[in-house]
Amino acid sequence: MSNLTSMHRAVQFIEQHLREPITVQNIADTVDYSLYHFCRTFNSVIGHSPYDYLIRRRLSESARELLSSERKIIDIALDYQFNNPETYSRAFRRMFGLPPNQTRKNQTLTRLMFKSRVTLAYIEHINRGNIRQPHLVEGQAIHLAGLVTLIRDEADLTELWGQLKAEIESMANRVSPPKYYRVTYIPPNEGPGWQMIGVEVNTLESIPVALVGKTIPPFKYACFTHQGGDVSLSLDYIYQTWLPQSGYTLAAPFEIECWTELNPARTHPSELLIAIN
Repeated sequence: MSNLTSMHRAVQFIEQHLREPITVQNIADTVDYSLYHFCRTFNSVIGHSPYDYLIRRRLSESARELLSSERKIIDIALDYQFNNPETYSRAFRRMFGLPPNQTRKNQTLTRLMFKSRVTLAYIEHINRGNIRQPHLVEGQAIHLAGLVTLIRDEADLTELWGQLKAEIESMANRVSPPKYYRVTYIPPNEGPGWQMIGVEVNTLESIPVALVGKTIPPFKYACFTHQGGDVSLSLDYIYQTWLPQSGYTLAAPFEIECWTELNPARTHPSELLIAIN
């Protein structure tokens, strides 16, 4: 059995026992690894220590329950093996930035703050090299001409790419070489978001009437190379593993994907950029 499969089994054990008192030794025993070898392998494969993954998953599931129910906070904390409200509140604040009671009152968490359950597809994706470690860039303003839609599904977006291609074929003010963008607005509180697909232009003064113009202001970006596969898995890694461990915070509620070729099927590598402080 490969390390990837073994670590997925370990993750499954953790997920089955989020509400039960388990130790890292218990988890190592399920895959027949020594404690030392298990911790090193889990960290290498998953990107978190076993204990960090366990605590983040407990906090994430407890936060979902906190926002969706009226149960007492202490009861939720005890369910997820936090033995007193002070310990739970400190851990909760470290992960989400606010204590549990204020989070419930403000309903301020976004999907980016939660640690999702790790799947085998995700483990294979990040260990196959489909997402590369970032370099930091000081971005300049980006002028885009394109189409905007509510986030629904990829079929709608594929149709939009076709419309965009038809509209920009005769545009004279595209940057050279061309750059194509997908910009996704990340809504708070799981609300509706929007996406823009577009081409970078030198100026917004002369664009086709069927297109909208937007300027993305300058930011510092962490720029990742997405080599292929499911882009959502790369984004999960960026937001749920890289960002919490990086020392940076998200500076703007959007993400950018960029290609040097018009690529609605995502058959070419792309750059993924998130604005950071």
